[in-house]
Amino acid sequence: MNDLIINDLYEIRNYLDQVVNYIKRIKDQKDIFSSSFSQTREHLYEIYNDRFDYSIYSGNYFEGLPEVVKRMKYSDLKNVKLSVIDGDKKSCFIFSSEDFTVILGMIFYDN
Repeated sequence: MNDLIINDLYEIRNYLDQVVNYIKRIKDQKDIFSSSFSQTREHLYEIYNDRFDYSIYSGNYFEGLPEVVKRMKYSDLKNVKLSVIDGDKKSCFIFSSEDFTVILGMIFYDN
């Protein structure tokens, strides 16, 4: 089930308004998110900006990481919610407002 959701999100990843609508439809389904928590935007930005800098240096690149870092940098959100969807083949980190009305971006990676 989660693999289908991840594939759907991957297909619409560049259309954040569609992602918002999709997340609103699925967010209350049982066992979708393996974890979900909120942190200050600055804290998550520092972590993922460091990971982005390291990925440039090391050549290990996760799809969506630069876009997420840029949107977090310029966002006016105080807190950012990080929600994880684990699938069998791929997984996805979703960065959003706490109520999912704003999606900053998603990072996709192979398992």
